[in-house]
Amino acid sequence: MVVDANVCVSAVLSGKGNPARILDHALGGALGGGPRDFELCAPSQLFSKVQEVLARPKIAGRLEWSSEEIATYARRLRLAVEEIRIEADADIPRYTADPEDDPYVHAAALTEASYLVSGDEDVLGTKDPPTPVLTPAQFVKLWESNLL
Repeated sequence: MVVDANVCVSAVLSGKGNPARILDHALGGALGGGPRDFELCAPSQLFSKVQEVLARPKIAGRLEWSSEEIATYARRLRLAVEEIRIEADADIPRYTADPEDDPYVHAAALTEASYLVSGDEDVLGTKDPPTPVLTPAQFVKLWESNLL
């Protein structure tokens, strides 16, 4: 499954929400602490985007994280999320209204992922996506129902 930056940022902002449950489960499996019911993938852009968003004054003020803590979170993400290398200058098809979201849809297509999980309206509104797009809540419902 491919996750986008929205899911990774939301996991931090709401530690008990569905995005946090997804990331915590994946990280637990990556560190040998639990089963791997699913694997997370994302394009290379994910890690820098998450750091950039978490460093925004409004979010950084809410979290009260230092730049070192933000960098540590990005490093932990690298343990839980398999990086799909997509060069910044790659010719990526237009899938969404926001070109910054297209690498996530493209990564899902390249890896033939079962799902793309996102809370981003531009991704969720993708017309004829090459991979089914689910919200974190929809994904958790499938996961808890053993339908993955």
